Amino acid sequence: MEKLSKEMYKELENVLGKENVSQEPALLDGYAWQPALNVTNQKWISRPIAAVLPKTPEEVQKIIKLCIKYNVKMKPHSTGWAAWGGPSEDGMLMVDLRRMNRIIELNEKDKYAVVEPYVCCSQLQAEAMKKGLTCHIIGAGPNTSALASATAAWGYGGSGLSTGFSGRNLLGVEWVMPDGEILRIGSPGCDSGWFSGDGPGPGLRGIMRGFAGTQGSLGVFTKCAVKLFPYYAIKEPKVKGVLYNVRAEVTKTEKLFAVVAPSFKTYADFTYKFGTSEIGHTIQRAPFGAFLHTMVPRATEKFTGNKSLRAMGKAFQNMGMLSLSSESEREVEFQEKVLREIVRETRCILIDISKTPAFKFLWMMNHRSIPTALTFRAGGDFTTSYGSPVEYDNAMLQAKVAQKVKQKYIDNDVFFDDFSDIGWGAINEGTATWGHCEIAAMYDRRDGKADERFQYLAESAETTVEYKMGVGLSNQAPGAWKIYGPQLYNYHLWQARIKKEFDPHLIGDEEFYVPSIDEIDEIMAEEKK
Repeated sequence: MEKLSKEMYKELENVLGKENVSQEPALLDGYAWQPALNVTNQKWISRPIAAVLPKTPEEVQKIIKLCIKYNVKMKPHSTGWAAWGGPSEDGMLMVDLRRMNRIIELNEKDKYAVVEPYVCCSQLQAEAMKKGLTCHIIGAGPNTSALASATAAWGYGGSGLSTGFSGRNLLGVEWVMPDGEILRIGSPGCDSGWFSGDGPGPGLRGIMRGFAGTQGSLGVFTKCAVKLFPYYAIKEPKVKGVLYNVRAEVTKTEKLFAVVAPSFKTYADFTYKFGTSEIGHTIQRAPFGAFLHTMVPRATEKFTGNKSLRAMGKAFQNMGMLSLSSESEREVEFQEKVLREIVRETRCILIDISKTPAFKFLWMMNHRSIPTALTFRAGGDFTTSYGSPVEYDNAMLQAKVAQKVKQKYIDNDVFFDDFSDIGWGAINEGTATWGHCEIAAMYDRRDGKADERFQYLAESAETTVEYKMGVGLSNQAPGAWKIYGPQLYNYHLWQARIKKEFDPHLIGDEEFYVPSIDEIDEIMAEEKK
């Protein structure tokens, strides 16, 4: 097993204390087990060379300077979710930020919170609810880092209709740069609070995160402020039970519905009208087949094997779940009247979940209170594809194309049969009428068909380009810049120049971002040969 030099290890201990530095193999294996979206055919990602646990931005700064001194690459890690949360190659230092876990400020008046990297979304939401506020939570679930999805990655959730998505909710940021300098961008840069992510002077958010974030390639984000939004339900609800038996207090001003459309196009039409009506709190697609695999995995095979039940499941393919919320019952009554009129105009079917026994459980799930980790129940792993953030009828085009692509792999037992049920995702920021639809697929990684799944991801990327559907949110695998860059104004060349300028010592893990421009030039020259 490769180890850090004794000199570097000793210096790290001097900075952090012996208890916060380790290269114990069993501990490091914990970081190497990332059961989703691995970039190789292995069950494990690369094991880090060592792990360190800083407590302050100054300690992060010293770690980075030691990485420069000893020429060691590093990967920052907050709550961790899937393979991009760990190192992409051997010999990297894991900078585990779990000791940086404070909600530093929760500003009720100006509606924002300042958080450190290990504050998970459920932790922030629980505290915000006490003030009559809530935060956006990405589809990956309440266990995810509020900071990571806002600063360094992507993040979309059902509440995006009323809250926007994580990248749009980012305000002030504290950023330890790849050269070891600490930069505060936005209003914190002039000690004016955390209310703004830009100014004084030019903004840097486009460089620091862009569309998809740099995935830990350009330093470490140690604090950020995110927007908060009004919350009308019970501030401190009493919750009992676990999973199926869960029960929670829900007010009469919270209503939950399922809408079923006869086609992809009709679902898009309904979504546009619902978004622009400005009545909704949340909306998200609810693939019926995926729901079965998540909630009743052992019964799903019998369900899909029965022709009558299968036909019923296919009928629910274009289904979404949406909620209404307000301070007053009269307002919710008005919202429901508008909703029913939209359903009538688009010839959809509306199911009032609020009147079913499953209401309280599904209400919590709709508000991202139930972990997305349930997705692993069916076979232990899943992948996702497509997901370009586009006009919503384009997102439904992705679903239509994906249905044909995915079905081939279901027929060959590469993925579990979910009726080729298509797409989790939502419209964002209502009146903007754009959103995304990412295509999930569940499987058993022990089946020896990893190569076929990589072929599926490649095919999904190719069809994204063929049908001009934009950069796939879930096709950001290593080397994706080779596919998408030439299609989109060679954006990768600009990113590569940024990488070289901001990270001249190349200590950041660039696998999910782009290499330095020098390396890209070498790669392209070699491919021309």
